[in-house]
Amino acid sequence: MKGLIVTGDGKLRLAADVPMPEPDDYEVLTRTLACGICNGTDLKLIEGGLRGFTDYPAVLGHESVGEVIKVGKKVRNYQAGDRVLRTILKSSASYNSLWGSFAQYGYVNDYDARVEDGLEADIGTCTQQVIPGDIDPAEGTMIITLKEICSALHRLGLEKGMDVAVIGCGPVGLSMAALSKLMGARKVVLGGHHSKRIEAARRLGADLAVNSKETDLVSAIQSYVPEGVDLFVDCVGRTQIIDQGMQVVKETGKIGVYGIGMHTGDRIDWDKAPYNFQIHAVQWPIAREERKVHQEVLGYIQSGQLDLKDFVTHKLPLEEYQRGIELVRSREGLKVVLEF
Repeated sequence: MKGLIVTGDGKLRLAADVPMPEPDDYEVLTRTLACGICNGTDLKLIEGGLRGFTDYPAVLGHESVGEVIKVGKKVRNYQAGDRVLRTILKSSASYNSLWGSFAQYGYVNDYDARVEDGLEADIGTCTQQVIPGDIDPAEGTMIITLKEICSALHRLGLEKGMDVAVIGCGPVGLSMAALSKLMGARKVVLGGHHSKRIEAARRLGADLAVNSKETDLVSAIQSYVPEGVDLFVDCVGRTQIIDQGMQVVKETGKIGVYGIGMHTGDRIDWDKAPYNFQIHAVQWPIAREERKVHQEVLGYIQSGQLDLKDFVTHKLPLEEYQRGIELVRSREGLKVVLEF
């Protein structure tokens, strides 16, 4: 079958010799319908720059929607025709798997059935969950990002009435701003430097959206929330952004670090910080926590409070993967999805 292969040196190719998955009795075989390009993780994996991931060549992808086509005899929670999130691929003798969602076929594990039967189950597969069949599969890939962000906000301790600042205007930043408002934040400020995305942030619920190329971000936040924000979230991963956060977070407030762009040797100017504040990293999903917000996120979508079309800007056939990567790198595309 076909699959997108990365070698960790910036190269990406479409191979036709990826072995078909062989699900066991607690797994289902899925046909991949669509998979989104992750603006952060996937680009770093292509370049070989994601800490802890060195097993190349590998099949890329982790933001997929698939359709169940074959069910193992001990599966109890999936049936043929179900649309499911995060269909993945296991490593083979030919290729390792960097989750492997950019392959024509994958598998989903019936996590609950394994646990009920007293067996060990990969905790990561607990986030493989069914979505409504009336959601467009390409748009449905964005639900994965939304679940990760919703879970991160809960982990950061977002409560109703808090004032929040979000820095970054990619899919993560816009999702963070939109969900903060839906989850009850009083004031939400978004900072970024892409004019079209700044406009989108306002439509998605940001009370103030600041173009940091045109306006001093710290001054804008201090003017809008003079008492300081309760939660400041860096969605990019830059020490300069953390420096900005320390100037606008209130005493006993929190700086959340979601972005993964920082490097050894980067320095933080601690003199800008209040005497009492927290830094809380939420740079990687926690499977059990992500699983908990599945219905919450679907509720926002099904009630019309979130429109997936606001995030998914491009849908391309799998064969146009190079154009998809270019759209992400150039920032012309917000969420770019490859369809099978």
